[in-house]
Amino acid sequence: MAIADSIASRSAPARRQGWWARTAYALRKSNKWGYVFIAPLLIDFAVFTVYLVIYAVRISFQELRAGQFEWVGLQNYRMVLADERTWNALRVTVIYTISVVVFGLLLALILAELIFRCGERAQVFFKSAFYLPGVVSTIVLSLVWYWIFNPFYGVLNAIIGLVGIPPQNWLGNPDLALFSIILMTILGGGGGAIVLITAAMGGIPTELYDAAKIDGASEWMRFWKVTLPLLRPTLLYLFVTGFIGHFQTFEQIYVMTSGGPGYPGATETVGFLIYDMAFRSLQIGGAAVLSLMLFVIILIFSVTQFRIFVSELEY
Repeated sequence: MAIADSIASRSAPARRQGWWARTAYALRKSNKWGYVFIAPLLIDFAVFTVYLVIYAVRISFQELRAGQFEWVGLQNYRMVLADERTWNALRVTVIYTISVVVFGLLLALILAELIFRCGERAQVFFKSAFYLPGVVSTIVLSLVWYWIFNPFYGVLNAIIGLVGIPPQNWLGNPDLALFSIILMTILGGGGGAIVLITAAMGGIPTELYDAAKIDGASEWMRFWKVTLPLLRPTLLYLFVTGFIGHFQTFEQIYVMTSGGPGYPGATETVGFLIYDMAFRSLQIGGAAVLSLMLFVIILIFSVTQFRIFVSELEY
């Protein structure tokens, strides 16, 4: 009996060592070590995205009263859907996002094509110059543009005064305020898109252009038939990320106009309205409903864009 116990006590560590060795070998062979490296990102996504979305859904059925959340059912949904500010904010957000993404990407494409034709040093200079505003805080850029749009001593009024146009109240006129914000965003951004597009242009094989030249294609036809189709994956990425980012715009609206002028605000986006309801009016439930509406709209736009533009492209 003693001999058997001794054999069992010696073989147990050996069995444990064998199990650990087999497990480590199986992990190495199956490449499951990759899950360890992506675990921090998955945990971050689960805590700061999935959990917060679920929490927003719960809050959307409650309201803050006397420091306590009370269940109010669909009351917040009815209140938000009946509020004219909601539909005005959705209209402003859609106009702003489509204008900034479409015209901003078009401008970036034109500038990238012009830069790509330059020498290497000139390319580095122009790409750095256009990318520079991207590393500056949106608040700082907004303050600079606030000075440019100033109706009394702003640079923009001085420029249009040279051609005989009277000074304009760019941010105080409801007909010009949204246009001014869109203009600021288009001209102040786009550096990242230019860098990505020029990098993608550098990856297009020159043999394709040579073949197009042999076929007698003009410069415009080479751009339209060769360059643009092969930039499709890059343009898809810029479209999707641009729509997602600009649908949530807040900083420049807060600094430049605070959602105004007028009522409902001429520049009041959904992002600003969420802030206003949550932190000024303390309608936490209503702000949660608006957040969920924005989430669903961004999801629909993103899926639609993927279905329209996605392609399996190899070159």
